[in-house]
Amino acid sequence: MPLVHGTSQAGRASGGPSVLSHWNPRLLDLGLGGPLRLHGTQAEASVGVGIRRDEQVESARLHLRFTLSPALLPAISHLKVSFNDQVIQTIVLPKERLGQPQAVDLDIAPAYFADYNRLQFEFIGHYTLECEDLNHTSLWAEISAESTLDLGLRRLPLRSDLALLPTPFFDPRDNRQVNVPVVYGATPSLGELKAAGSVASWLGVLAAYRGNRFQVFENSLPPGSAIVIASNAHRPDFLRELAPVQEPTLSMMAHPDLPGAQLLLVLGKDDAQVQQAAEALALNTAALSGQTVHVTDLKRAPPRKAYDAPRWISSERAVPLGTLVDRPSQLQLHGTQLRDTVRINARMAPDLFTWNAKGIPLHLQYRYTPTPFSDRGALNVALNGQFLKSYPLHASGDSQGKVNALLPLVGDAPGQTRSNMTIPAFMVGGDNQMEFTFQIPPADLGRCTATQPVQLRAALDPESSIDLTGLDHYIAMPNLAAFANSGYPFTTYADLAQTAIVLPDPPTTAAVQTYLTAVARMASSTGYAGTRFILLSPGQIDQARNRDILVIAHGSDSGLLHQWKADMPAVLAAGKRSVQPLERALNQFSELFRMPEGAPTQPGEGATVLQGDGPLAAIVGLQSPLASGRSVIALTATDPDAMRLISRSLNDGAKVEQVHGDLSLLRGNTIESYRINPVYYIGDLPWYKRLWFQLHSHPLLLALLGVLAGLVLTLLVYGALRALARQRLEGRDA
Repeated sequence: MPLVHGTSQAGRASGGPSVLSHWNPRLLDLGLGGPLRLHGTQAEASVGVGIRRDEQVESARLHLRFTLSPALLPAISHLKVSFNDQVIQTIVLPKERLGQPQAVDLDIAPAYFADYNRLQFEFIGHYTLECEDLNHTSLWAEISAESTLDLGLRRLPLRSDLALLPTPFFDPRDNRQVNVPVVYGATPSLGELKAAGSVASWLGVLAAYRGNRFQVFENSLPPGSAIVIASNAHRPDFLRELAPVQEPTLSMMAHPDLPGAQLLLVLGKDDAQVQQAAEALALNTAALSGQTVHVTDLKRAPPRKAYDAPRWISSERAVPLGTLVDRPSQLQLHGTQLRDTVRINARMAPDLFTWNAKGIPLHLQYRYTPTPFSDRGALNVALNGQFLKSYPLHASGDSQGKVNALLPLVGDAPGQTRSNMTIPAFMVGGDNQMEFTFQIPPADLGRCTATQPVQLRAALDPESSIDLTGLDHYIAMPNLAAFANSGYPFTTYADLAQTAIVLPDPPTTAAVQTYLTAVARMASSTGYAGTRFILLSPGQIDQARNRDILVIAHGSDSGLLHQWKADMPAVLAAGKRSVQPLERALNQFSELFRMPEGAPTQPGEGATVLQGDGPLAAIVGLQSPLASGRSVIALTATDPDAMRLISRSLNDGAKVEQVHGDLSLLRGNTIESYRINPVYYIGDLPWYKRLWFQLHSHPLLLALLGVLAGLVLTLLVYGALRALARQRLEGRDA
């Protein structure tokens, strides 16, 4: 941890009028997975709305789209809309408008807004004036996820204080993509860009699922808050009057042209000090306060061990499910009827070797409200939307169940066949979601009763656990799915200690933006700011001999990739592209099983050179030409505009799912993936598992070895029997 000292004053808030902006999120953008469906005579649901600490709501209007059941009695049925428990409006429709999509605009008083807000919907429905079934199928309302909020936001001026970090660059209340401008002087050095990468990694950890977008400004001020990277000798012009620093320095200052905006200065006497300041920011933000801090002694944390990323489930011990959620309440459900789902996100190392494994033990403990009819209910377990198993509930007795389950992976687990097997997404290193659905029917109180329905509750115990112990790390490469989902193989070490990143010489704005996006993406996967990578120019590539390499190049800057052309399935350059034959598109089923079928095209056979000026980007994987067992991922494009396709795709979950094999071509909104070159394997596997795994794809050889083993065993038995017979004959003769 660095020793720091700072100024005694925190700085003043920048004054002047702030700018009014508008934010128009859909309910879908606020975390609603789809249409909000309300059932029963009385049903409630809500959607969270976060407001940044540096923003104030000036105006708010809800454009609500909804549909009510046509079977309702309009005089006694309605939809109540509230905001933070304050009623906004009660919506009653005439009979002729029931059953038809409706739209209504509702104003929300700005005074109702706080940091964390809930937009609430309560459906009160009746279909008869006589005795009615509280859960009749005609009692429903549907809120469209395309409903929008129109918010007028005024940016609040902030004081220049490092204690406010990560504000204004990131706010946990804001679920929008994190958009951060990065500023440096003209033609930045590799040292400054290395510091920018450390800062991007810090922001990647914070942004997590939101994603990052970086805008790079050379020697110019952006129209908003920004992070400035500068040494004494190489500064943007607007910092020329700033006194030189003698130590690594972090400082906040007001934007000189935009009231309310802030600049975070990452400064140093030289490139080495700038990098130290960036590392202090990335790893020790909690210790910062005041307007300026000087890093007087930076003691780096010990190197991370392989596969110890904070956001990855450990394969060294059983992991409680309670550690995979932010709050214990996320494991609980309640209502008059339970048909809801507990969802737990789980990220695993993408190279777990699950071939021929029976499954991953999942130890469940759960509680629920027992009723006379709960034996008609069940706990259904699914993984990534694929059903796994159902456990019956009980009407009386012990209300806590304990179950040991196996999540099926590959192979023929008991009760399963290969033909019906669905491969979980974590086989290729993506995010996983475990789903636990409690279905408990409400007590049947009869058609005519004044008794209120019972409030049902169910919960997974936080001590429930998932156990990856015993799984080895072994994977077929190149595997672009593992890179796109988890940053693998670079994220094997969360601090990126075995990673080298190569930028064009000189680095272009598009290449730097892609580099920052890629580093932030890796940090969001691991949950740790990776600062130990080395940043190189193409002429320094020999320094990356014993590392995994990320190459970023476009147009005429792809000279290094041209040197490796014989090993690459595609090389893109300005005005032309050279590609290996693409007749064999990737078989995703075979890719997931790590069992490529057929003989891939050999490198260098029949390469085609195409001339054209259309934008084309590619993500390419290959074994490092510098060292066997090391990997190269190349992010390459024909021009800067095409290079931006890669940055956007890495932050788009739908596009990430389309990236696999060893070549992904990006054209506009289309991504096509291929397996061109032969695979190679990396990881550590016991020799007997490695032998059996290699033999399984050669059945004839396996059969031949079986015959030979049988012959050898036969000869041994025959020899032993002859020896015994000889001994008996010799004993008889004696």
